[in-house]
Amino acid sequence: MTTSPLPLLLLLFLSFLDRHAWAQGQDSTLQLVQMLYRHGDRSPISLYPNDPHGNVSAVWPMGLGQLTKKGKAMHYELGRWLRTRYDTLVGPDWVPEELIVRSSDTDRTLMSAACNLAAFYFPKHDDERFEKHLPWMPTPIHTIPAALDKLILIESSCPRVKVEEKNMDYLPEVKKILEENQDLFKFLTEKTGQAVDNITAVSYIFDTLMIESAYNLTLPSWTKDVWDRMERLHFWSFKLMAYTPELKRLRGGPLIKEFGDNMRKKVAGSSSSSSSSNVDTKIYMYSGHDATLAIVTEALGVYNGLPPPYAALFLLELHKVDDQYFVKMYYHNDTAMREPPYPLVLPGCSEQCLLDDWLSLTAKVVSDDWDKECHSGFPFGLSLNTFAAICAAVILGVLLLILLIYNLIICHRQKSHFAYRPVPSSSP
Repeated sequence: MTTSPLPLLLLLFLSFLDRHAWAQGQDSTLQLVQMLYRHGDRSPISLYPNDPHGNVSAVWPMGLGQLTKKGKAMHYELGRWLRTRYDTLVGPDWVPEELIVRSSDTDRTLMSAACNLAAFYFPKHDDERFEKHLPWMPTPIHTIPAALDKLILIESSCPRVKVEEKNMDYLPEVKKILEENQDLFKFLTEKTGQAVDNITAVSYIFDTLMIESAYNLTLPSWTKDVWDRMERLHFWSFKLMAYTPELKRLRGGPLIKEFGDNMRKKVAGSSSSSSSSNVDTKIYMYSGHDATLAIVTEALGVYNGLPPPYAALFLLELHKVDDQYFVKMYYHNDTAMREPPYPLVLPGCSEQCLLDDWLSLTAKVVSDDWDKECHSGFPFGLSLNTFAAICAAVILGVLLLILLIYNLIICHRQKSHFAYRPVPSSSP
């Protein structure tokens, strides 16, 4: 007995109409989109000393921490999904003012952004291509050295984070977790051949094991006994990244502040005759990491407690209805690109949150002076780089002074040795 394809075709057609109607209504009010996504599938960031698959060139020819073919395909699909969702907001041709892309300074995030944009700005016709047989349009991606990154991966630019992480270990709930897992730390230290004494170290090892398992590499038998415990700590590691108000402000605050500033500029520009490029910008795209997504969503109070999967996407949309601006937030974590994004509700607001309310509610995680707070604890409120430079200059000055004194002493001794002495007259 065969089933008629008509019901299925009708269902698909109705689904298409529903999506089309949704897109029309969505784009009629949509003013600005800001998105933050995680890079695609990658090789392990690191291997532990006793890893049976330690031959990197044989197992991971692209190197450690690099985007895989699967990861490239993931972001190409995400780019197609974004094109479908925002097709009427941004045209098929890249316009400098319309879309701004920012990535952390790592290969996998830069490459993910490139793959995403290759689909988002896919040139369908020969006359749209600079090479007839190359269906690709180059699109600029901006980045900044990790030591200067204050938005996406701020670990190197904010030394205060390390201080706050140390302080967090003394919180009762965190201290309890550490005490309960001392035996696990000791077990992993013995089995992996590396020192394991904290939750982050467990998370990195577990990440490596997960990737190796996903690529059908045989794991050591000891992993079965501790898999569930490692997984729980792995989950905890993401929660702890922005666990305290200070870490929310230091790690998540800069990007949340930029989200707010971008929306303020859009509204201010739209209500004036200004020709500023901020008025014309329709999409801000940030290519980051699982940590970036977990931190930002935790700081906003909408984190779901699960490590963000590859190509996970956080969306922040600014809409205008009857001269009022409101914000919608979404989370998309379906790597198959079949499911719609999940609506997120900012605590204290509704799914459609008035812009003023959104800005007011997020102000608590935005630092008044992030640079000063990040470098607090250093003498005279100096930044780490400035303090280090001054210390280096002082040390160099002292060495030069010692060298000068040494030379003066040597010169004095030489002058004393070669001083003029009258030759004694000989006896007649």
